[in-house]
Amino acid sequence: MLAKEIMSRKVITVGPEMTIQALARLFTDRRITGAPVVEGGKILGVVSLTDMARRDRGSAPRGRKAHSFYRKASEEEGGEKTSVIPEIPKFNHVIDIMTPAVLSADENAPVKDLAQMLLKQRIHRLLITRKGKLCGIVTSMDLLRALAASRR
Repeated sequence: MLAKEIMSRKVITVGPEMTIQALARLFTDRRITGAPVVEGGKILGVVSLTDMARRDRGSAPRGRKAHSFYRKASEEEGGEKTSVIPEIPKFNHVIDIMTPAVLSADENAPVKDLAQMLLKQRIHRLLITRKGKLCGIVTSMDLLRALAASRR
């Protein structure tokens, strides 16, 4: 069995400048947990509920350089007292929280290879390409459905 036989062809994509609020509405309305981030036909990354949760905790996005979330809040003259308080990260758009590293597989890849990639990388979705262009997506649920169907 090949990726193209089990993939979802109608891929919901998002743009890098979509707001986090709009992303949350999309995930809720479409009942999805992640989506490829695409701009001008180019795949930039993937954004998921996990990325959104990481944002809410104030963590740096995976795959991006962590930067300091702390700043000097106040200093008394003479330098006797300095307090440092957490700065709320300004992660307002998809590009701020997405995972930029994208794993993909060709549409003719065997399903067994897809399952191994998902397991090894501990991810739940894999982008499927045809000649380097996005043509579908395979999720862990797609693999389970294929397995269940093959056991009948």
